[in-house]
Formats: sequence, C-alpha cells, structure tokens
Amino acid sequence: MKWYKKIWSLMPIILTSLLLSFFVWFSAVNSKDPTEEITYTRPIPIEILGQNPQYTISEQSAGNVTVTIKAPRSVHNALANDIKLIRATINISALQEGQVELEPDIQIDVKPARLVNYSPKTVRLNLEKLVTTTFPIKLNQTGNLSMGMEARKARLEYSEVQVTGPESKMAKVSEVLATVDMSTVTGNVNKQVALQAVDAQGTVIEGLTLSPSRIIVTIPILQKGGYKNAFLALIPIGSPAFGFQITHTEITPQVVTIYALDPNQTDSLPDLIQTEPINLNGRNESFEQEVGLNLPPGVKLAGDTKVIVKITIEPTITTKSIRGVPITLLNTPMGLEAVLNISTVDVYLTGPMNLLNELTAQNLTIALDLTNIRPGTHELQPTIVLPDESINYQIVPDTIEVHIRPK
Repeated sequence: MKWYKKIWSLMPIILTSLLLSFFVWFSAVNSKDPTEEITYTRPIPIEILGQNPQYTISEQSAGNVTVTIKAPRSVHNALANDIKLIRATINISALQEGQVELEPDIQIDVKPARLVNYSPKTVRLNLEKLVTTTFPIKLNQTGNLSMGMEARKARLEYSEVQVTGPESKMAKVSEVLATVDMSTVTGNVNKQVALQAVDAQGTVIEGLTLSPSRIIVTIPILQKGGYKNAFLALIPIGSPAFGFQITHTEITPQVVTIYALDPNQTDSLPDLIQTEPINLNGRNESFEQEVGLNLPPGVKLAGDTKVIVKITIEPTITTKSIRGVPITLLNTPMGLEAVLNISTVDVYLTGPMNLLNELTAQNLTIALDLTNIRPGTHELQPTIVLPDESINYQIVPDTIEVHIRPK
C-alpha cells in the first residue's frame, strides 16, 4: 500500500507534467499553422438543388454569398487555391409556385474549419410555372433602302418559334420579331438574325428561351434601272503634326447609289467615287466630319445620303535613352548625410514621340526618398517623375547603394 500512496501523492505532479506537455505540443503546432479568421470577399455562387422542371425561378434576391471562416492557415491556403471547396446550396425540391425566403446551406469541404458568418442570411425566391407557347415569326424591316434599290419578297428559314419562360412573362408576349435594318443594305440580304419576343409596346421581354433563337433571313434586292451602287474612296491630303500618325480611317456609308441625268450615260457610271480632299495638316487628335463627294459631270447622288468620315490620329510610339540623369535626395534626416556609390543613372523610355522629345537629363527627376532611414548601408530603388502615365521606363541600375552616416 505504501507504493500506492506514494504514486497517489505524485499524481498532481504527473498531471501537471502531462498538461504542460500538451500545451507545449499545442503551442508548437499552432505556431507553425496558426488559426485565423478570414472573410472571403470572392463571392460563392448559390447552387439551386432539386428544382422541379415544371417550374422556373423568375426572381432571386441574391446569386452569391460571402463567408467568414475560422481555420488553420493551411486550410485557408487550400480554400484560396480552390474556392470550389466552399459550397452554398438551397434545396427547393419540396416547393411549388410562389415566393419563399430560404437560408443557404454552407458546406466547407476541407477540415478543420468553422463557419463564423455568411451574408446574406436568407435568399428570396419566386417560383413560377414554366410555360411554352408557339408563335409565328414576323419580319420587322426598319429603315429605308437607298434610292434606286427595291426589296422583293423575303424568305425566313423558319416560320414559327417556341418560346419558353415564366407564366407572368409569357402573358406579356405579343409577337416574335426578326429585325433587319434596311438602311445599311447594299445588296441581297442573306444573314442570320436574332429573334426577339416583344410586348404590345414593342419592348423586348428578357428572361425567355427561344427555340430557335436565330434564323436566316433572305431578301432579294434589285437595282432599279438607271441606278448603280458605287464604293467610296477616302482622299486625305497633308500629314498629321510631327509625332502623330493615322491609325484608322472609316467612311460611312461605304457604298452609295448614284444615277445619270442622261439615260445614255447609265452604262458608264463609275464603280468608285472619291470624297472631297480631307486636310490632315497639323492634326494631332482624332476627328469626325461630314464630307462631300467628287461626282463626275452629269452624275448625281440618289437620296439625301450624308457621308461621314472618322479618322483616328494617335501619337507615334518611339523609344529614347537618356544617360547621366542626376540623382536627387529627398527627406534626408537631420544630422545625417548620404553617400551614393554613383551620382547618375541611365533612363530608357518608351512612349509617345511628342512627349519623349521634351524630356532631357536636365528636366527628368530621379529621386531617392530617405524618409526615416537609419545609419548604415542600404540598397534603394530610385523613383522617376514623368509627364504622362503612358510612358514606360527602365532605370539602370534599378537599385542604388546608399551609405548613411552622421555629419
């Protein structure tokens, strides 16, 4: 019994040792993989489960949730690398039509992890019966053909379309349109056109499924006798300002309809019409303007067509190297002085020519900020002040050795 009493008397010491060992182990593990609480700003999409195919969700107050999770750093690293390890689901298998408000179920597929908070707490859903109705497809021709052109009977790839959607939206559908803008037509039409379901006021109703969603529309276009289509050619004169270049030109319309005053000249109508000259001398920015046409004698433009020219002018991009730019010291602490291993750097620039031409070693500022610097030797990166963010630069060397010492 003496040995039993002796062991019993040592029990507090044994328990204390065990507890101390546990805490030492726990601290060691926790120091290597500390527990952190992080709010994930990247939204987690809400998955809808168990949806009856006879119903559709016509309204959903939120499509994503944000979560706050408490977990070891290693778990957070795994979640950051694959956000799909966090799932937010709502099961609506037991629901029928009507409006409901449900809590999303948040699942974290990596352990250990504890969900601290999530937002929103509830999601409002509106379930409606899914309705499918067949509508005839109506061709909607907008705009006017150019004078001298005539449209013949159109042909649609399909005559009917199935429209599917929530009962409330389907009740608003008046017709389904295939719209073709005739004002841009210069020849036979054979194009794919998107179908649109509209209400009685002609407003497109979103959130519906159309099958087919697009059809091919064919419209034969005839040229009336005495008329001819001619392409337009842009005629620029002069050059933009130094350091600028033309990067794009556009002329609208690209084709015009012309006719001859003398019917005997119809066969000799030109295929190409030039614009009046457009002066580019000294221009340093893009512009848009209406231009006239150089029509041959006896040739007229059909209709009131306006010809608009857009010319894009941008700075010419070039490179420039500036050597021996002096280094400026900023915010040297009181009582200290700085000694540099070099006094100048070289700068290599890429950017608009007109801006680079203004830069020299004398008006460039290369600076080292010495705010709160302590005595010793430091490697610092210089900064540069440039007149425009479009200029890219490289400073050589990119770090400068600075020795800080008392004066």
